[in-house]
Amino acid sequence: MLKTYSGERIPGTVNYHVYVHEGKNKRPIFIDNQLKLEDLRFDSDLGLRNEILYRICLAILFDYSGDLELTESYFRDFKKNIERLLCEDHWLIHSARIEVFLGSIYEDNVTESDVKETDKKNWKGIKSKVI
Repeated sequence: MLKTYSGERIPGTVNYHVYVHEGKNKRPIFIDNQLKLEDLRFDSDLGLRNEILYRICLAILFDYSGDLELTESYFRDFKKNIERLLCEDHWLIHSARIEVFLGSIYEDNVTESDVKETDKKNWKGIKSKVI
């Protein structure tokens, strides 16, 4: 099922409420503020706003892929990909945009010789490789 992620800034703060919409269902996404990003990042100077954006990207990417290793490896690149969007008071990210992002990572990391002929026929997007 297609997912849409939405966020709205909490007035007077740099924090957001983040939700995932699947059809008519809407559920909140938990943004883990206890996670120590020092273990996951190499940025020496990370302000509060950037740290929150990193956390949002971690949560969205993990919710979409379900793959913690992939999420920890690529959430920085994902943040760069959608950073301008996340700076708005209200934003939407459709799962197709995430699919394109993950597809570009897959293409960058897998050479033609690494993919078997049967995989080429069966591959219907990166999500099938992630799950």
